[in-house]
Amino acid sequence: MLINRLRKKPGIAVVTPESTEDLWVLRRILKNGDIITSQTKRVIKNQKEFTRPDKGERINVKLSIELENISIDQVLERIRVSGKITETTDDSISKGSYHSLNITLGNSIAISKKELEDFQIGLLKKRGKKSDRYIIITIDRRQAGLGLVTGTHLRVFPDILSGLAGKMYKTKATLDIFFEELIKSIANIDGDNTNIVVTGPTEVKRSFTNYVGEKKQKIHKKITIIDGIDLAGQEGVYMALKHPSIKEFMKNSELSSASLAIEDAINRISKNDNKVSYSFKDVKKVANMGAIEKVMISSKIFELIEEEEIIILLDEVEKYDGQIYLLDSSTEVGKQIDSVGGIISLLRYPVYDVD
Repeated sequence: MLINRLRKKPGIAVVTPESTEDLWVLRRILKNGDIITSQTKRVIKNQKEFTRPDKGERINVKLSIELENISIDQVLERIRVSGKITETTDDSISKGSYHSLNITLGNSIAISKKELEDFQIGLLKKRGKKSDRYIIITIDRRQAGLGLVTGTHLRVFPDILSGLAGKMYKTKATLDIFFEELIKSIANIDGDNTNIVVTGPTEVKRSFTNYVGEKKQKIHKKITIIDGIDLAGQEGVYMALKHPSIKEFMKNSELSSASLAIEDAINRISKNDNKVSYSFKDVKKVANMGAIEKVMISSKIFELIEEEEIIILLDEVEKYDGQIYLLDSSTEVGKQIDSVGGIISLLRYPVYDVD
């Protein structure tokens, strides 16, 4: 998360979310009554007498709204907020009317409240630290899969097709054109602290890496070639994240830490260890005791529990310095948490009775 301004009292935070984890932190900080300021688009319709109104013109407007409704949409990677307009840069928009805003990745917002609490400032500063990002490329002669791991989340992009047919067919497509298209796609998601893994079933992965070096592309120094993946394309990306060599390469990532935590939790469950808890009801009780060392939550929990209840639980875990992992079903770790109801926690000490 980019933090441009942060003040405790009166509370002001000007930030730009860069990952799903950043959106989650903002969701935990935002409360009804806060003022959100952001750029948005409004449709202005020109209606003259005796004529039908036109479709209108979309214009950029800077709006401030007082929050009345807040909800997060993990699938679309956005927070949707709504409330009354308090300030606007366009005179045609009435103050006091209702408006909705989407807080999305890459878009800056300003949050104003009476006071930012210390733990809220801590959450923002923690997300303000640069964390490693991983681009996974699984390539062969016909296609390339592209995945981006940020925090504990995986985003898989549509396959890039080479257009190259078998040897007996004539085609205007070339590997160079294919490689250039892949380089452009990488550039769109590249950033600071980004590591790039190139893998796949054939030697095309080395041909691509050599091509990047010959073209003196900046991304060349970020690339690591890893063997052992037998698939290219999207399926190859999912397979790659399970491979021991890539797990080792990503051992310092948040996703790797979450994976180790869930392995520990499943191991404790198999041994009937009392230093593990799952089901929202039980996790909530041990959170109030300050017993949680780590908690893993998947998107499945939102099908079962109200969003505000989950926010309260996370704040309670944070209050006692517990570690929080928020995952979705795009990763193997997220699917494992789904299988136990969407939430599981590792405890600092045994808890024998939570009823």
